[in-house]
Amino acid sequence: MYKVVHKPWGKEEWLELNDSYCYKRIYINAGYKTSYQYHNFKKETNYIIEGKAEIWLEDDNGIVQKKIMKAGDFFNVSPPKKHRVIAITDIILQEVSTPEVDDVFRINDEFNRKDGKIESEHKTPAVLILSAGIGSRLNNLTNHINKALLPINNEAIISKIIKKFPQSYEFVITLGYKGNILKEFLKLSFPKHKFIFVNIDNFDDPSSGPGTTAKLCKNHLQRPFYFIVSDCIIESTIPYLDGNWLGVQETSYPEKYSTLELDQIDNITAFKEKSSKGYKYAFTGLASIWDYEIFWKELELNSDNGEIVSAFYNPKKYKNFKAKKLTWFDTGNLDDLNTTKKYFNDNPISLEKTTGQISYVGDSFLKFNPDSQIINNISKRAEILKNLVPENFQYSKNFIKYKWIDGKTLYETDSLKVYTAFLNFFENLISKSSFIDILPESINKFYIEKTMLRVDSFIKRNGDHYLNSSFIINGISHKPMKSYINSISIEKFKKSKNYMLFHGDLQFDNIIYQNDNKFFYIDWRDSFADNTNGGDLYYDLAKLYGGLIFNYYDLKKHNIFEFEKGDTLVNFKIKTNKNLSNFLIIYEKWLLKNDYNLEYIKFLTGIIFLNMSPLHDGDFGQVLWFKSLEIFSDANK
Repeated sequence: MYKVVHKPWGKEEWLELNDSYCYKRIYINAGYKTSYQYHNFKKETNYIIEGKAEIWLEDDNGIVQKKIMKAGDFFNVSPPKKHRVIAITDIILQEVSTPEVDDVFRINDEFNRKDGKIESEHKTPAVLILSAGIGSRLNNLTNHINKALLPINNEAIISKIIKKFPQSYEFVITLGYKGNILKEFLKLSFPKHKFIFVNIDNFDDPSSGPGTTAKLCKNHLQRPFYFIVSDCIIESTIPYLDGNWLGVQETSYPEKYSTLELDQIDNITAFKEKSSKGYKYAFTGLASIWDYEIFWKELELNSDNGEIVSAFYNPKKYKNFKAKKLTWFDTGNLDDLNTTKKYFNDNPISLEKTTGQISYVGDSFLKFNPDSQIINNISKRAEILKNLVPENFQYSKNFIKYKWIDGKTLYETDSLKVYTAFLNFFENLISKSSFIDILPESINKFYIEKTMLRVDSFIKRNGDHYLNSSFIINGISHKPMKSYINSISIEKFKKSKNYMLFHGDLQFDNIIYQNDNKFFYIDWRDSFADNTNGGDLYYDLAKLYGGLIFNYYDLKKHNIFEFEKGDTLVNFKIKTNKNLSNFLIIYEKWLLKNDYNLEYIKFLTGIIFLNMSPLHDGDFGQVLWFKSLEIFSDANK
């Protein structure tokens, strides 16, 4: 048999229990102690495998001897001798005993446990993550996803939360707003964890709240458990599930948070809901619930307002109700989320877009897209690209997942030699490809219809003067964008040709380099005008060209451009580096040498920038718009 018994001071692993003996491995956390106890029948021998402890053991004269023991030492306990173990460091004991495992009489126990078997200790502890809310204070960031899936440093907030707790615990997850997407993500990201999902139907009801949703999980939580809200990041090590306690942090805004009053030894003496007359310490949203029966009773009695903190209005109802002082970050509103991102030096792997796409990186790469058809098409493209893309590709309704590749993006290599090696690699791929003409309806859908929709989107956000006005860009006068848009026709794209190994976003951030000139594609496009069998080679060539004008890798970390705009006067400067500038020259020569139409590639680069412009907020979207206008103007000289 194998069984884990969870103790407030650590755990016991029962390796064998039969009619003759019991064999355990006991783990006690540093600074914790077992109960001061005795047995009527049970005999035991304890061997210290690892660590150092203070051992209390009654001798034959009834005197309790106290001794420091370390790895390699052992002690015998005969009934009814009193004994206790106090861990100076983390320790591991090996205990062999007679089989009377429930024969325990506790003289003193800092956790107020009764004699004999504690039923709750034989249940797997749980973590309740309250994640049903709509995230209304985060505005459009939660249009497509649950707020628990917002990324910080390419890791979902809920992933940061889960990794703080033992993998062996059970995780009870409340599913409300975008709940199916959250469930999908967790199953892909944590396949070895045990989840219990609880559907919350009325998550958007004004009377609903974390207390209301918690009560729907009650049947799963008849045992000690943590609870944590899904917009809470704890930077500190999570304290042990060793009693009733609330995580707290000092605050100067008691009207913003639930606050606690503490005595000199951090016992909680009073609790107050958001109030200017609140206390010094704010409740972080993390709690350890040991006396779960009391918690559920108090929650039922006091939760008329739907708040889970109502279970703590009467702190004296709990035994040894403590506060644990932690480093905490709130991510439930835009200001606090941005503060948290700044603290963690947020460095997203992808440029932020308004389409709802989000990338996550850990041992594997995950990408979310609210459009399930796009996910399905990406999976079909992965089959065609085969050895060009990472191993272990998986997908679900709204996510793709594949093994993260060791290596660097081409941008990260910053090496002219590597850039040139990729060009040779790419040339070899093209030489092995077959080409077919692209149907006019596909050209119309991919280039013309999409461009018109993106232009409309940009104009709705920024105003139609961007379309109708003439602009002076960097000292040179340019006709209105409208004149170039109106001239776009299928005839302009007749040089395009379909090839099967189409990437669709072939810029240096999506190409991974490994030693020995090995290259892999990541983040490939789902289709070309809904065609998953290939796409326009010239589009890939233009994507490469555009990625040499804008260094997308540097752009994620800081602005690589200077930009100023008046009514019709625009000045901008795009910063680059020496290797990219030199490679742009090499690339243009390579294109001409291989009989590719460089002017057409530049035109497509303008189309690409124009299509990107409404997908990016702020100055970058406008720089893309005006750069495309500059390209179109140059092409028509």
